Amino acid sequence: MSCAKAVVALGNPYRGDDGVGPAVLRLLERDGLAVLGDGDDPENTSHITRHPSRVELIEGVHDGLRLAEALLGYERVLVVDAAPWLPAGEVERFRLEGLPATAGYLHGIGFRAALEMVAHAGGEEVPKVEILAIGVPEGLRFGEGLSPAVERALPVALEEVIRWLNE
Repeated sequence: MSCAKAVVALGNPYRGDDGVGPAVLRLLERDGLAVLGDGDDPENTSHITRHPSRVELIEGVHDGLRLAEALLGYERVLVVDAAPWLPAGEVERFRLEGLPATAGYLHGIGFRAALEMVAHAGGEEVPKVEILAIGVPEGLRFGEGLSPAVERALPVALEEVIRWLNE
């Protein structure tokens, strides 16, 4: 694996606020993650200072085992997903081990166990994983677009992803 880091966006953009993960990924792409230069280059106007060959954007891996297998070989991973256990629009970043037991769901709810299983079974090096949870209302609706509260959280989430990328 040539990339040290991966940002993984989970969610279904056709399920309203569940599409917040992919929406954050679109903002990263819009802001030029795919075409970044060196952080010391004065021509690089992005707030992201790490070189793009060291970061990969991944969208749409949903179940725990497939996600765990897809991330083998990365050093660090940030999973961005909707969090119905948080107030709508709240953004919280934490290590995978800190995933609240009361979390009603996260696409990767089985991800923690799957990652541990892969580590023990195959002796594979597993990445350090953090979660960027974005609060959404319970009872997700069908249809495109985010609710106003979740839409307002996007700049905060983007800042947090950029902070993580620059660490």
